Amino acid sequence: MSNYDFKPLNDKEFENLCSDLLSSHFDVRFERFKQGKDSGIDGRFFNSDGEEIILQCKHWISTPFSQLVRALKVTEKPKIDKISPKRYIIAISSPLSRAEKKLISSALSPYIRSDSDIFGQEDLNDILSKHKDIEQRHYKLWLHSATIISHISNYAIHGRSEFSLTELARSSAKYVVTSNHTAAREILDRLGVVIITGEPGVGKTTLAEHLCLEYVANGYSYLKISDDIREAEQVFHPDTKQLIYFDDFLGRNYLEALKGHEGNTITQFIRRVLHNKNKRLILTSRSTILNQGRLLIDCFEHNNIKNNEHELKITSLTELDKAHILYNHIWHSGLESEYIDQLYFKKRYRIVIKHRNFNPRLISYITDASRLTTFSAEQYWQFVENALENPSQIWENAFIAQQDDFGRSLILLTVINGKAILEKDLSNAYHRYISLPINHNLIGRRDFYSNIRTLTGSFFNRSISLPNTAVINLFNPSIGDYVLRRYESDHQSIFWAILSLRTEQSLITLRSLINNNYFTEKDSLIICEQLISHLSTCNFEKCDIIYISSLCSIYKNLPYNVARIGDALLKAISFIQNEGTDNVTDYALEVIEWAANIKLISQQEALKFAKNNINGIYSDEEIRAMISLLTSIPESMEDLCQVLDEVENKVISMLAESPSDFFDLNDAFSSMSYADYDEANTKVRELIESKLEYLGIMSKYNNVTEILHNCDIEGELNTYFGGHYYDDGEYRNHRPQLTTTSTDEVDDLFDRS
Repeated sequence: MSNYDFKPLNDKEFENLCSDLLSSHFDVRFERFKQGKDSGIDGRFFNSDGEEIILQCKHWISTPFSQLVRALKVTEKPKIDKISPKRYIIAISSPLSRAEKKLISSALSPYIRSDSDIFGQEDLNDILSKHKDIEQRHYKLWLHSATIISHISNYAIHGRSEFSLTELARSSAKYVVTSNHTAAREILDRLGVVIITGEPGVGKTTLAEHLCLEYVANGYSYLKISDDIREAEQVFHPDTKQLIYFDDFLGRNYLEALKGHEGNTITQFIRRVLHNKNKRLILTSRSTILNQGRLLIDCFEHNNIKNNEHELKITSLTELDKAHILYNHIWHSGLESEYIDQLYFKKRYRIVIKHRNFNPRLISYITDASRLTTFSAEQYWQFVENALENPSQIWENAFIAQQDDFGRSLILLTVINGKAILEKDLSNAYHRYISLPINHNLIGRRDFYSNIRTLTGSFFNRSISLPNTAVINLFNPSIGDYVLRRYESDHQSIFWAILSLRTEQSLITLRSLINNNYFTEKDSLIICEQLISHLSTCNFEKCDIIYISSLCSIYKNLPYNVARIGDALLKAISFIQNEGTDNVTDYALEVIEWAANIKLISQQEALKFAKNNINGIYSDEEIRAMISLLTSIPESMEDLCQVLDEVENKVISMLAESPSDFFDLNDAFSSMSYADYDEANTKVRELIESKLEYLGIMSKYNNVTEILHNCDIEGELNTYFGGHYYDDGEYRNHRPQLTTTSTDEVDDLFDRS
């Protein structure tokens, strides 16, 4: 007979269980409703007479009975009165005596038809005993069945293995079955071996352990290996159903794990399992270390090990998966209510779920009540935010212990680049970086592609964007957070990384570091001077105008000393002048204006640069920079008026040809009535005038009219209102109407009603 206390289940899981149980018990299908404000209804069905029968579930396992009865009478009874069902059935997770059922029936009178419509803990267990299929469908309940517990002690090959499974069963309440679980189990069923890999903290070990529990429940004896696959060899019985689990099977430090013949021993054992239908083998490894294994142990590749791998990635979790993980951790956390309130305040739980650094290990960390002894409830949310923004506890070991100098160099370069980078560009940057005299003492494996293979799946994602064009990006954004914090005081490493990258994105990172006060202005100036000086020694070889312009733009906004400006900066400005013919950016125009203002170049040279780049300006920023440059030149300068006219004509022509590229007509229509075309023309004219003023161009009537003439104001206005008049003169608005919808599944899950 079943004897559950239902404590491993949260309230929503208990509702699901009761609905399944009582549907089978009454041989009806209880209609379920979205979780959330249930108005006293967790399920219902209609009898043959069309009468409504309501089911309500209460998972108040630790609530004193007197408090439960009071809540039913004060809170639930008014809800039931509004519904006025013919019959009301209630399921309660607490054990109930006959007298207690009488009190509940009285509190909910007249809706409880008989005491037999009150199901307590004992009643639910009686029904479970008759419906084993329901028990197995409810995973966390099933994990705590007497069958599972007996299998743990009877089927463990070693005492260590029994302890491992017992501890897991006790802590399994927070587990959420996701698509990762299903996919890994399918591989294990089909192949007999699964290697679960992923980043630190993603839940590799937890998934593996729950797979172990499933197989133990199905009659497999269980062995957890501690250090050496030879433990499994010693107990291998061909005709016995055995499950072997080897967590972190290549070790925590690949330099130690890959010594001797261990790799060959593992692959030989994998082959034995693959050819024996009675065996199952579960291995876990950090992606980095598994990639090292594939690279350094040839038999990993030759034996097609990758076919047995299920890559566990945090991106495979849906938002609802994440919500269930957070909800389970909160429910079973032991957090006091005032701390939980902080997560519910203004739906902060959504911030956690949507955070770029979300992973199960972090969620366990921030809901661990033992960590909060020094934090008040008012300080708790700040603790949560800090943990999410600085997840160094997840990446520290993977970065320090599992990477050599060359692997860390590649990670640093990718982080400093700020965004995805072409593999060929990263290769060039990497070879420049490791060739620097300061890096001649780096230790580890130097080969670029070997390192890329090692890092892919742990620190990197590698994708093909075009044929034969590989792109490298960080596996998780929190890696960038961690690395930047780690190197924030190591200015030289960042300097050499930026120098080696020579990408515009790396300079965007530099700007961000400066703006966020990672560097002082003095240190920032030194970095820029060193970069410019170093690049000038090779005459800016393999640099483009965008990069050099951006670098000089950063420099000019720092507290430089004009008297100390040297030849390197002058060469950089000359490079911009020579390269900038219809290939200009707003940064280049700003730098030329600055250089002319402080007399590094002449005003005539600045005007010439502007004239050469009229056809190269397209964006708002480039137009504004061009106008600013031209208006800084003395009016007496020959050809200035001609150049200004050419720029003005260029801009007016661009706006007239494609007005929607430069301003949003919806800004003009927001306060108007439908079909008021005269007013629309007036508003759009004002919008054009405002735009020209913003760009620094005089809004002459003819110019404005030319642009206005090219705007389909009538069509845009009709589109804005989403409808039009038909031949019968009636206006029909086809714009979708806003409707009130119920809260989504995440809010439903977290609803506390």
